[in-house]
Amino acid sequence: MLPQYQSAYWANHSTETAVIRVFPDLVAESDAGKVSLLALLDLSAAFDMVDYDILFHRLSADFGVCGTSLAWVKSYLLGRKQAVRCGGKLSTVSTLTCSVPQGSVLGLLLFLLYTASLYDSQSWSEEPLLR
Repeated sequence: MLPQYQSAYWANHSTETAVIRVFPDLVAESDAGKVSLLALLDLSAAFDMVDYDILFHRLSADFGVCGTSLAWVKSYLLGRKQAVRCGGKLSTVSTLTCSVPQGSVLGLLLFLLYTASLYDSQSWSEEPLLR
């Protein structure tokens, strides 16, 4: 159910393996006289931008997570708070309205499931190089 060609956050999958996979396709298209476009996304702050409503919908509709399991995920994410300490001063505590915890196994899995539809070739108007 996870994207086959997602190139980060998996053992033995990195930006290097992504380049190794894409480069021959780009060369072949160039040799055939075609123009190619490669779009790269910087996802360095992406964990902080995971929308809860979209995530919960995708978990339910796309992956069949429902009932107690979905309630457990919601209880893990909803109501989390954060504050920032800078120069010895603490900011106001805020309740998070989006994001998954970085550095946790579950946060990583939730992020991968949240972005899985980006890799669905059915959503592309033409067949992408990375199927």
